[in-house]
Amino acid sequence: MTQNDNLQPDSSFDTVKESASDVLGGLMSKIQRLEKAMDEEDMGAVYQIYWQELPVSIQQSSNANHEIDNFLTSKIDREFIKTFPFMILRKKVSPVLMDYQISSYYRDRTVIEIDATQPEITVLPEIKQQWEQVETGFYENEIKRLQNKEDDFEAKKILATTEIKKLENLIDQINDEKEELEASKTFRNRKKIEEDLLDLDDKYDDLQAEIKKWQPYLTNENHSVNPTNELNQQIKALMLEQAIAIKELRLIKKYFNDVKNMEEQLQIFNQNFLKIGGE
Repeated sequence: MTQNDNLQPDSSFDTVKESASDVLGGLMSKIQRLEKAMDEEDMGAVYQIYWQELPVSIQQSSNANHEIDNFLTSKIDREFIKTFPFMILRKKVSPVLMDYQISSYYRDRTVIEIDATQPEITVLPEIKQQWEQVETGFYENEIKRLQNKEDDFEAKKILATTEIKKLENLIDQINDEKEELEASKTFRNRKKIEEDLLDLDDKYDDLQAEIKKWQPYLTNENHSVNPTNELNQQIKALMLEQAIAIKELRLIKKYFNDVKNMEEQLQIFNQNFLKIGGE
């Protein structure tokens, strides 16, 4: 007998076939359970079977055209609106991500996002921060600070107008003096008058330099000195942001009493959603 004749296979083809049949049978059983759970809208079972029990390859093939995604988003959207009828779907960002606003107001925007794959319901952090800034008085303080800065600049504009007028009058006087000196210039006093004219030119240059220091307060050329437009835009943006956040807080008070209770209600909804169709 050769060495190969002494080797015994670990399992026969029948055993392999039986093992494969068991695997396929188990997989088929999971798929059938998933179908049943979807038919009965047993959402807890749907999430459990699909995400925890099915192989990734089956997850991908069964969701090739977003069949599972659409099922999950349609179910959670339906239940979400049923539970909170004042919520409005703004847009479907992706096959599994949806944006919602609280009721309808003059400046609609996304406040809550639902990720149907988890599922997970989130109040957008940047929106929640704005609500906190309303309650802490941040907006009022910041708007007041910018307004004071604007008022300070307006005062400097008035002062700049006055100072430039004074400097221009002095320049006019220098020009008059230069004309008088030029008219009185003779051969004998030529050197002295030229020295006096040079002195006047120096004073003229100094006055022009002073005018240049004040001019930015009267123009929009230098934003570091003349921030009028920028300050005005910042104040308007903050006032609008504050107004929207205040409106949302009023809606939250109307429907939930406060932000904390709203977040608690959203989490309770999430938990209840996973029990739909189940025990």
